Amino acid sequence: MSIDKELREELRQAADSLHCPPDLYGRVRQSYQHYINEKRGRSPMNKRILAGITAVAILIPSAAFAASYLADDIFGSSKNIEQHGGTQEDFQEIEGMLQAAKGKLTEDEFKEYMELTKQLMQLKLKITDENGVKHEENLTKEEQQTFEQLSSRLAPYFEKINGTTKP
Repeated sequence: MSIDKELREELRQAADSLHCPPDLYGRVRQSYQHYINEKRGRSPMNKRILAGITAVAILIPSAAFAASYLADDIFGSSKNIEQHGGTQEDFQEIEGMLQAAKGKLTEDEFKEYMELTKQLMQLKLKITDENGVKHEENLTKEEQQTFEQLSSRLAPYFEKINGTTKP
């Protein structure tokens, strides 16, 4: 027999001959129960914090994507532009232009700008076919005059947005 096995056997015999006092078992059990209860009380709080952080990390970006587009107020949706020969990129370009206008115009100016732009775009959608070709002859005389008036009323706003106005 090797020395390791002999030593292990001797230690096992010595451990078998030792007797622990009965109250020691109770104290060990009580200490273990205290440890388990403390661990249970702490763990759900950590899980809740982790769940909260995860929820915030998911909800904030999704809220940004779910925000309504300004171009939706004018066209209804990007599908309307696509039906008239436009693309999703065109829709995003218009959205960018409207966001720039919102940043450069006062609140009252922006409201009027949006209303005029909405009227103008409705006329443009009316004369544009599914291939994106404009047929201005489809407008009545009144609609043509309205189109010109809207364009002239929007010109100062475009100058202000594009920064071409003189101070």
